[in-house]
Amino acid sequence: MLYQYHCACCNKVVASTDKECPYCGSQHIRSPYGWWIFCLVGCLAVVMVFKSVQFYTQTHETDTPTQKSILDVLNSNEKKTN
Repeated sequence: MLYQYHCACCNKVVASTDKECPYCGSQHIRSPYGWWIFCLVGCLAVVMVFKSVQFYTQTHETDTPTQKSILDVLNSNEKKTN
């Protein structure tokens, strides 16, 4: 069986219903799903941070004014006078 519960002390396979290890008496039984849950929660946290940053940058985006050069100002004055 691929997914089995293991004793944290002696690393022997135990039944999922055991409250303590029958070999050493340890009460620390490791679940085979702990690593997967950690990975899923970690991925969810990364997605939430990414989306929060993306939302923040979209809502706080400001248009920077462009400064006109002296040639643009002179050209616009010539067009107004003509």
